[in-house]
Formats: sequence, C-alpha cells, structure tokens
Amino acid sequence: MKTITFSSPQDFTQAAFNRVAELVSQHGQCALENFVPAFSTEQCLEHLAFVASEMAYDYSLIDVHADLYKKTNAELKEEMGDC
Repeated sequence: MKTITFSSPQDFTQAAFNRVAELVSQHGQCALENFVPAFSTEQCLEHLAFVASEMAYDYSLIDVHADLYKKTNAELKEEMGDC
C-alpha cells in the first residue's frame, strides 16, 4: 500500500477537503448522467467550500466542482420546466 505523508496538519486538512469534494462530485455524477438535477450535491459542495473558507483553507477546487453542478443543474431545471 502506498504511504502518503504530509508536511503539516494544514496540508493534510487541505488534501482532505479536496478529496471530499471529489467524492461528493463523483456521487452526484450518476444523477447528471440520467438527466436529473443533483441539487443536494450542489448544496453539499457549496457548504464544503464555505467551511473551508471559514477555516482559511483554499476552496478553489471545491468551487470548480460546485460551479459545474450549479450550471448543469440550472440547465437541467430549465429543460425540465415545472416537472
């Protein structure tokens, strides 16, 4: 098994935030693949970015994922109308 070491607790926490964002994004992907908005994924990523920001971590990668879901969810919602 590969051993990963971090130079500081802050580096570990930053990597953890980024990994959680990736996992949440992957989880919501199946909804988008079936043309279903993934609003809970969008909200989760936005909250994760907020928490990272409040703790003074870099949330730019999380925002990339959140923006993707925000745009895709808006497009799907527009196409679906009031279903």
